[in-house]
Amino acid sequence: MTLSKKRRLIFLSIVAIIAAIVIVDANRLVNPDEYIIVPHGNHVHYVPRDRDPNVHVHEFPMVRPRPNETITPDGRIVPREEFPR
Repeated sequence: MTLSKKRRLIFLSIVAIIAAIVIVDANRLVNPDEYIIVPHGNHVHYVPRDRDPNVHVHEFPMVRPRPNETITPDGRIVPREEFPR
């Protein structure tokens, strides 16, 4: 195998690994958390993955909901039994 073919094989391998990481991350196979932590200035907002795109990020809570609570797509924190996912 020539040096050119080895470089091409290494490059394609790196691209395939990066593509696999992106696909796994997009499908939440590694991080199944139902919230996305969005940095916003000097604080963060907890945004649900199914958020309403018409609601601005600054309207979502800055604290993680308790285990028996969830964040609705419009940014309210409610008990889980009121808003099952």
